[in-house]
Amino acid sequence: MRRIWNPEVRWGWIVGLAIVAVLIAATVALTALALIQPISIGTFLMSVGAVGLLVLIIRILYQLWGLINASYEMDRNALIIHWGGTRHTIPMAAVGAVLSGAEIKGLRFHPGLRWPGYFVGIGEAPDIGTILFFATQPLRAQVIVRTPGMAYAISPKDLEEFLLLFRERLEMGPTQEVAESSTHPGFLDWVIWKDRFGLTVLLGSLMLLILLVGLLCWRYPYLPPEIAMRFAPSGEALLVVEASRIFYLALLGVIFFAINGGLGLLLYHRERIATYFLWSGLLAVIGSLWAAAIFILLRQ
Repeated sequence: MRRIWNPEVRWGWIVGLAIVAVLIAATVALTALALIQPISIGTFLMSVGAVGLLVLIIRILYQLWGLINASYEMDRNALIIHWGGTRHTIPMAAVGAVLSGAEIKGLRFHPGLRWPGYFVGIGEAPDIGTILFFATQPLRAQVIVRTPGMAYAISPKDLEEFLLLFRERLEMGPTQEVAESSTHPGFLDWVIWKDRFGLTVLLGSLMLLILLVGLLCWRYPYLPPEIAMRFAPSGEALLVVEASRIFYLALLGVIFFAINGGLGLLLYHRERIATYFLWSGLLAVIGSLWAAAIFILLRQ
């Protein structure tokens, strides 16, 4: 008989949503300050901070989605952990030990986002090794299920009843063989995450573009009202414009990043060489924009 157990998620949701609310307020405040202040390195840093907080908000909301879609499914053949788009199947025949979390000493968590009511991530403990945590209660209220290849920490409601039924099913033995397996959202298997060259070129271009915006924001307050953007070989100014036009260099970078980066992603699985060509060209373009920006700024 198959039985489904749920973790206690209320406290994790309350704390998680409170964190999101604080982060949203901070994002709005930083955005508002950046919009009302004159352009400077300060407004650049506030804008970068707002974007970073927005990314963090999305990450926490994704984790909260996993929390609300969490359950533990058990029968005589396997214990299955459902957590959002992740699923771990633990064969009963492979279970070597069932331990209380209170017995675990010297636990070290890998870096990750956790808060009261949300204990999900990877940890290491002496004599056990790697532990995958899918729990909402502190360690003392968790149960560790150990197999030859991995250990899993969970926190079902009615822990004592769960342990009683779990041990009963272990004693009864399985009725069929089940393989220990894990599945996760498909996007985590995309080949691009393992392509060091491609990611280095694309992310390097993005970083250079962000730093270019930072450079222009830093120097903008010190520029005269009008600046020269084009020069004759003799050094004479051929094109004099408002100082704000210096940001056209950054705008060009954004346009090229959108075109080359987007086309590269579309072609990635079919024409890898074409993608590398587009992304390498993007890196060269942003490098040339850097050279142009430095040249123009030094001539003012």
